[in-house]
Amino acid sequence: MRILIEKGAFTKGYEPSYSKSIYNVVNGNGYSYSLVDNNGQELKKTYKYYQLKKIEASDVFTNEPAVERERPMSNKERRNKRELEELERIPEPKNKRRKIFQGTYFLP
Repeated sequence: MRILIEKGAFTKGYEPSYSKSIYNVVNGNGYSYSLVDNNGQELKKTYKYYQLKKIEASDVFTNEPAVERERPMSNKERRNKRELEELERIPEPKNKRRKIFQGTYFLP
């Protein structure tokens, strides 16, 4: 079992809803349950059924940081990006003259 983590109403960011540690149920009356941690110590508080999450032994808990999203582009940035993409798609003319400099510029 995992225990529900209490959160404030307006907290920012993502935090997991349930605890990382795994507990076992010792006894319960159908509505509230007493739990034991991996060391065999019984928790002082009893938890209600909706505060617990049943997990399988194979479930692995990962707390990976959320991927930061890119900030939204402004209209100007979006237009510039679109123009650059259009310029990349336009092929360069094959008969374009290029200046070739073969002479020396500085006389001794």
